[in-house]
Amino acid sequence: MSKEFSRKSKEDKPVVAICYDFDKTLSPDDMQAQGYIQSVGYEVESFWKESNGLAEENDMDQNLAYMFTMIQKAHGKFVFNRKALMDYGAKVKLFPGVDTWFKRIREYGESKGVIVEHYIISSGLKEMIEGTKVADEFEKIYASSFYYDKGGVAQWPAQVINYTSKTQFLFRDIQ
Repeated sequence: MSKEFSRKSKEDKPVVAICYDFDKTLSPDDMQAQGYIQSVGYEVESFWKESNGLAEENDMDQNLAYMFTMIQKAHGKFVFNRKALMDYGAKVKLFPGVDTWFKRIREYGESKGVIVEHYIISSGLKEMIEGTKVADEFEKIYASSFYYDKGGVAQWPAQVINYTSKTQFLFRDIQ
């Protein structure tokens, strides 16, 4: 569901870009903890303990570890594909008011003579964010994502965004 980035006509108006994290910023909890972890038979705390332990034992990025653990734990339980992740994303709860925030702030910006654009820069999963009811509000979603085989099954992380790499995404599409 990747949408092509294209800068809109700016009509001589300044642009205000607002960049959001997702987990515990727009949503009260980690997206994986809102259905996925439970569906593979884990308690949330146990899943993160195992995932973080894998990272520590192998000098591995924590985000790579949680993505690898997600693939492993889904094996034999369900097909771990984009649709499954988007379906889990559809269940992600948002903080009160988030679902109307983006439209309200765009309208406010318009009343002040600026164009407001919204972006996600998250260590969470792009596929899950794309499944949320607010996915279409963003100009672009920068988030961790999977590589899929020819059958559409997630095989390995395609892109990982961690806490220290987030800032590089602020500069990727500047033209």
